[in-house]
Amino acid sequence: MDFVTTWGGVSPELSDVELTTKGRYAVTAMADIAGQVRGDESDALAVPLSQIAERQGLPLAYLEQIFVGLRRAGLVESARGRLGGYRLARKASDISVLAVMTAADEETHFTQCTEGGPHCARETPCLTHGLWQRLGNVTSAFFSSVSLADVANRDFTAVRSRAASATAGRVYLDYNATAPLRAEAKAAMIEALDVAGNPSSVHSEGRKARRVIEAARESVARLVGAKPSEVVFTSGATEANAWVMAQPWDTIFVSGVEHDSVLAPARANGAEIVTLTIGSDGRVAVEEIAARVLSGAATGRTLIALQRANNETGVIQDVAAVTAFAREHGLFVHTDAVQAPGRIPVDFAALGADTLSLSAHKLGGPKGIGALVIRDHLDLVPLIRGGGQERRRRAGTENLAGIAGFGAAAEVALQDLATASRIEKMRDDLEAAVRAAAPSTVIIAEAAPRLNNTTALALPGKLAETLVIRLDIAGLAVSAGSACSSGKVGASHVLEAMGLPRDVAASAIRVSLGPETTKDDIAAFVAAWKDIASKAALAA
Repeated sequence: MDFVTTWGGVSPELSDVELTTKGRYAVTAMADIAGQVRGDESDALAVPLSQIAERQGLPLAYLEQIFVGLRRAGLVESARGRLGGYRLARKASDISVLAVMTAADEETHFTQCTEGGPHCARETPCLTHGLWQRLGNVTSAFFSSVSLADVANRDFTAVRSRAASATAGRVYLDYNATAPLRAEAKAAMIEALDVAGNPSSVHSEGRKARRVIEAARESVARLVGAKPSEVVFTSGATEANAWVMAQPWDTIFVSGVEHDSVLAPARANGAEIVTLTIGSDGRVAVEEIAARVLSGAATGRTLIALQRANNETGVIQDVAAVTAFAREHGLFVHTDAVQAPGRIPVDFAALGADTLSLSAHKLGGPKGIGALVIRDHLDLVPLIRGGGQERRRRAGTENLAGIAGFGAAAEVALQDLATASRIEKMRDDLEAAVRAAAPSTVIIAEAAPRLNNTTALALPGKLAETLVIRLDIAGLAVSAGSACSSGKVGASHVLEAMGLPRDVAASAIRVSLGPETTKDDIAAFVAAWKDIASKAALAA
């Protein structure tokens, strides 16, 4: 039987906040014990469960079951004899409400809008899924900030300040979602904000703005081995990918591991979609493409969309081999290279692709700016019309500050390649340590060529969302799948395309390192992962 609190005026189907009886009883009983402590907590007498049951009106038999898990988790100690019962194993101020709920094997769902639930049992999330998911995250953080001492004393005045201070000293391991803004990019943006002219104006102020843009264009071109004339600035990689997918293709080949910003507009194009088979290592074989083409799947004007590196697993695709085949058969190739710059060398000319998409915030630039690199002499139908900017390829007054920040970040990202081996060693050390600490850990696509900074880890039996929340509470920022797809229900389409077992795919998280990552950050993650894994093993 569930204890359900329904917000007034809102449909129970979407707003129920569920906290099971088991979780409530565990917190109530533990708070009762905390309330009996007087003076030196180390000398506290054990409290019989029968007394707790009587004072709080709880069923004794149910409490006996709950306290097995609490004792196993090390939150209480038992005492036998005439004065037997339970006492807290630590100070009440050191035991959080969330720790009690977790020890009671309480998998709390703060809404019914969860994976496998009756209200989101579908591939796409309901309209308000993201809202309820955010509520769950905030509520978990709140429970983590409230101690048994707070509950016993009915004093919550310090909870807000503790929750606020919890963000201090955090470890950021989510560079594939977005990299922290580089100091060089921030300085370039601030300087560009003082440039008053419109880059399309012919007066002195306009020419100064134009110089900022062209200098940044040269920097981005250097980063990916392209000509400056081939770089077209966009609002981000999503726009760049959509632009390519919107062209008048008759057939589009896509891999099952492409980013949603490629898959969604490709499906909306109206062209014939050919989905390429993915190996268990997350890679597309050029032989697979050749077989499809030679069997007649490529009809009319055909595009092959193949990412350079996957954002969730870090798996690197052999784009050059695919483009070599495509050239022989008159096919076009687009590669989403968002995750690659600064982590592996990117050479647009050597890859042989026709188009390549980039995003500034993945490499320490600002959000809201990206680029599409277009091979010279290839004309694309403009996606945005209305002006002559970007050589009439993309209309709209240029985002001067964003472009300046992108250019500065590109210069630094190019330098990062010199220290790529350091990050790769930290990634390898992390994987070895988590496997030693928790042998049940699965390292996804471990044998495949991967980005030096990316590892996808799974702990079968635990939901990825639960792992992300618990790591967040421990002060570590990681992701479950793509940040652009937050709020979606079910396992990642990338992992499903790889054919991973359901329990592995549903428990996979992504850890992505960056230039500022330290050995201490890795140690903090390993310690937190070991703690989570050990609790999961005890609960099994």
